Amino acid sequence: MTPAGEPGGWVGRAYPLKEAARLVAGRGRFLDDLAPARLLHVAMLRSPHAHARIVALDVTAAAALPGVAAILTGAQAAALSKPIRPLIPTAVPIGDWCLAADRARFVGEPIVAVAAVDRATAEDAAEAIRVTWEVLPAAVDAEAGARGEGPLLYPELGSNVVWHDTLTYGDVDAAFAAADGVLRERFEMQRYASTPLETFGCIAAYDAGTDAYTFWSNDQRPGLTMSILAESLGVPQSRLRLTCPDIGGGFGNKRRPAWLLVCALLAKRTGRSVKFVEDRRESLTALMHAAGGVMEVALAYRADGTLLGLSVRDVTDEGKNLVSPTQHNLIKLGNIANGYRIPAIRYEAWSVLTNKCPTGANRGIGKPFMCFAIERSMALLARRLGLDPAELRLRNYVGVDEMPYRTPTGAEYDSGDYHATLRAALARFRYAERRREQVEGRGRGRLLGIGVATSVEPAGTNLASYEIITGRRAASGSAEAAMVRIEPDGRVRAAIGDPPSGQGYETVVAQIVADELGVAPDEVDVARGFDSATTPWLYLSGNYSNKFSVTDTGAVVGAARRVRDKLVRLAAHRLEADPVDLELRDGAVRVRGVPGRALTLGELARTAYADVLGLPPGEQPGLEARHAHQNPLARPMDAARRVPSQLVFANAAHCCLVEVDPGTGGVRILAYVVVHDCGRELNPLIVEGMVHGSTAHGIGAALLEEFRYDEHGQLLTSTFMDYLKPTALDVPDIDVGRLEHPSPVTPLGAKGVGEGGAIPGPAAVANAVEDALAPYGVTVRALPLTPETVWRWLAASRGA
Repeated sequence: MTPAGEPGGWVGRAYPLKEAARLVAGRGRFLDDLAPARLLHVAMLRSPHAHARIVALDVTAAAALPGVAAILTGAQAAALSKPIRPLIPTAVPIGDWCLAADRARFVGEPIVAVAAVDRATAEDAAEAIRVTWEVLPAAVDAEAGARGEGPLLYPELGSNVVWHDTLTYGDVDAAFAAADGVLRERFEMQRYASTPLETFGCIAAYDAGTDAYTFWSNDQRPGLTMSILAESLGVPQSRLRLTCPDIGGGFGNKRRPAWLLVCALLAKRTGRSVKFVEDRRESLTALMHAAGGVMEVALAYRADGTLLGLSVRDVTDEGKNLVSPTQHNLIKLGNIANGYRIPAIRYEAWSVLTNKCPTGANRGIGKPFMCFAIERSMALLARRLGLDPAELRLRNYVGVDEMPYRTPTGAEYDSGDYHATLRAALARFRYAERRREQVEGRGRGRLLGIGVATSVEPAGTNLASYEIITGRRAASGSAEAAMVRIEPDGRVRAAIGDPPSGQGYETVVAQIVADELGVAPDEVDVARGFDSATTPWLYLSGNYSNKFSVTDTGAVVGAARRVRDKLVRLAAHRLEADPVDLELRDGAVRVRGVPGRALTLGELARTAYADVLGLPPGEQPGLEARHAHQNPLARPMDAARRVPSQLVFANAAHCCLVEVDPGTGGVRILAYVVVHDCGRELNPLIVEGMVHGSTAHGIGAALLEEFRYDEHGQLLTSTFMDYLKPTALDVPDIDVGRLEHPSPVTPLGAKGVGEGGAIPGPAAVANAVEDALAPYGVTVRALPLTPETVWRWLAASRGA
């Protein structure tokens, strides 16, 4: 590229959020704020059974209600559309439509959709529908499914197991044979979800003249969704338009193409726009859960604590997940070794369907459970060996001099000093002093506990990892697209294919572009949301996998630099200067050392758009560039089945002090320290908020949150009355420190940070609670650590 001006230094500043003013003042435009003319509203009739065959449906009474415009059954949906194409296909193709056609397979699964003049009328009509059910036994135990027991969700599969495989990296048997000891443990992780403030929803409109559909949705992965919609509706993608307005939080779980298809079919039938927005019970019951499951861990070690080998048997409860089954298993390959040097690893994966809500992406998908199992094992091993838990970790970390470091599974740790991160956290936490306070407190009867947990935080998913499951490569890598344009008046505009859901992208993109073009961030307008008709996008586009800092920024930088290079060429021509003598600064291209010789971006834009005879020979009019960037660490699976399932790696250390009430079992967090290293921080203000938010999610998973099902597959925690979330009173002040080891493989040296606290947070709290209960011999093997659970442990240890 042509040499350009020096950066303006906006990247790296704690720049206030540009979008905050309109959002705080209520000027945001969220899905429920949109109301096209003659809009119809959808309510869905959902199954009250975990597993039941639909014998008969009678919609006569519902259709006769005033205000009802259309009713769509599962059988009709199956006749009018094609099955939803899965991201990861099963071995035997399964027909999975937007509504249950023949049988319901979890409580809350929609079987009929009603469109009416308002939501209340649609709900009344749904209640008037009569269904004859044949209730079937429910499969609720994933371990039983792995053993081949229980009723089948899909008889054509012949099993509820959608994937079982054992991946071996290194000589695991030799490592265990050479070990002085082996720690064996079993851990369980519950289902939970991060529950954004805004629930999922969509609007669909159909144009009969062009056979085209327009969608509005807070869907986080529009590239994939566009592909699914086109295939299911039988229309080319050129006749689909998908727009994402402001999104009120996502955390990965706002992805449900089925609901867009329901609205599309109803819109085509009625000739009117159709809208569906979940209520909270629908969201908790049927949108998406983080997968629960069971993990059996065997850790081989020497007497001095050196880790030699790791064997993991992981049984994942997928629920009725046919869109992305096995994804939780695959992503665990990215952090299975955590930050440790473990030469040999065996991973036995089971992905099992059950009659529960489908699982899917949720902040950290798969990684919190993997980290929980490894960090709990490290705590237990330290206790067995009589070592301080921090010391055991320090003995086994990958060293800074070993970076970049490739793990046995194929992940590549690009940079970082894990020893320094933990030492900084211990110092900030005043670890030695806290240990003395703990001893003194126990002497007075206080149950104080200290927990340490560390983690790597991968960012960017390499879709080539799906080849491990399917045996062939389809989608692969990690990429994103961006556009930067200088308008004819000199104003700068930018857009990316990743619709933000509260991460501050409008601000950070403006900072990046401002540095490249020599303007201020307030002079850069970043498109809100996503629009497939105007936004550059790819199949891989979307707000997922913590990829903004490691992939999306490359697209923005690339597009901005193309525009910058053209500005330099235009200015060099008009100023009769050598391009190497030019710099972009203060909204103009200037000749270095000659204050009077400069052209503003507005003057250059007039040349590019209006005075085109003034362009250099061969230069095209306009000042717009698009660029797609792919992460260079993504590689295909190799012959040893190693693949970087996730890409760039940040790291963090959490230290937690808790006190357990011996009378109630209540857990109170007294102190919490996080030290993290996400490479170069693009905006420290935003990074700080993400660390606090993700850590709060980790604390919630540790202490409160659980989707609990009974033996019949009935969800017992379907409202915020019984599915508990942490409040401001439950989350402590989080003291955050940072290190910066820039990534050598990302355009700006940044790494992911959006999932960080959610990954080690559950383990840190669990380690602290177990440490507090050490006098009672309690071992924490499952979450959440509710007061009832802790009280029962205490009562059992007392013989009560």
